[in-house]
Amino acid sequence: MLERKCMKKVVEDFDEKTPSKADHWVQNLKCGDSVNVYHIETVNDLNQFIGYAKRINNKYGDVYFRGQTSLYNGKMIPSLYRGQERLDSITEKYNRRINKVVKSKGFKGYDRAIFEPLIQHYGIKTPYIDLVDNVWVALWFALHEAQTKIINSHEYVYYYDSKAKFSYIVLMLSDATKGKEEKPGVYVGEKTTLIDLRKSTSSVFLRPHAQHAYMIKKNEECPGDYSDLIVGIAQIPTSKGLSWLGCNEFLSLKSLFPACHFDSGYEHFLRYYPEENRGTVKAYGSIQILTD
Repeated sequence: MLERKCMKKVVEDFDEKTPSKADHWVQNLKCGDSVNVYHIETVNDLNQFIGYAKRINNKYGDVYFRGQTSLYNGKMIPSLYRGQERLDSITEKYNRRINKVVKSKGFKGYDRAIFEPLIQHYGIKTPYIDLVDNVWVALWFALHEAQTKIINSHEYVYYYDSKAKFSYIVLMLSDATKGKEEKPGVYVGEKTTLIDLRKSTSSVFLRPHAQHAYMIKKNEECPGDYSDLIVGIAQIPTSKGLSWLGCNEFLSLKSLFPACHFDSGYEHFLRYYPEENRGTVKAYGSIQILTD
């Protein structure tokens, strides 16, 4: 297990205005541990909460963010493995599919180590987990829900303001930047591999650059649960979070998910990524099409 320090109690470094612990916490994590959920009411509290998590973990790695509308019963399961029981079987099938795609028209010469996390950013299910290093982008994802509809070979996605009372920013630790940068933006640690898509991919793939995107993968054959990488969880009233975001164009849907008219990498995926039948799309995802 990756060594880490969780936000388990109000500590001396916080003053009397520290975030207060909520009346519940994430339990049944993969490591058998639990992580408190802290209730955040102000921007200053959120910044302090994140800063403290980063400092107490600076010997072990770097802390990144993930916005969620729910805590999913304490699980952090990659999209490829959600609802699956035979992880080894799904991994074998997935590997065959990806190896076939990177040899197909339009993708010959793509480095799989970068290609996998990149295609997840556009809708394909993989063993990676999305992270960011920008708290405002994480907050946007915490405050917005997605509805999907599969039609023929594509998955159509609609984003809207969350109706939930609370939204969550999950803080996760990676030891990868303490390890080796094997390729530009590809960091490999003892327990995790971290991809900085802004360094590893061209900006013709505009979406990951707009979203300050990282992808993380545990160095296991079938990494089915990432909850043991969680070091802290912030619970934010959704109404407050939406007011904090305001009407910033950088944090608008059209900025975070640029249309293929602007994102030529997205256009390339729509043009060349193999189309599948409805059942296969449900299992492995597709290059998503956003609707409004």
